[in-house]
Amino acid sequence: MKTKSSDIAVKIFLVVVAVILVGLIIAWTTGVFKDKKSDLDKGTERINSAITSMAEFDLLIYDGGTITGSLLLDLIDEKAGGSEKFKDIVIEYKTLAEATVSPAPYPSTAPEKTNARYINPNGLFEGTVIKNENDVIKSITFTQIKR
Repeated sequence: MKTKSSDIAVKIFLVVVAVILVGLIIAWTTGVFKDKKSDLDKGTERINSAITSMAEFDLLIYDGGTITGSLLLDLIDEKAGGSEKFKDIVIEYKTLAEATVSPAPYPSTAPEKTNARYINPNGLFEGTVIKNENDVIKSITFTQIKR
């Protein structure tokens, strides 16, 4: 079976065009996947940022806020129970009878009413959130205030 040289040239031309088209399609799909991966990474970053903000939001409500002594005792017990919310955070308090702020005991031990560390369940405590240089909450200090 003999073919003309022009038929061979056409077939070679079609093969070359097909190879070029396949290469372009592969290059295009690779670019699309890279763009989509970049978009996905950005979306994941935003979600992680939102989750972090929401986790800190629960703690930021204590900054400048006032809580009762019974709620403070509940927070101390939650910290003592291994709550993930208070994992790396120190809870400190100062009663009216104390001169300085000191960390809350874990697990909380209820001092006698005559002890300066006694937390009056009906007392009011003002919170202050303290952050480190990376803007991460490191402690929450509660100071008892007079009514």
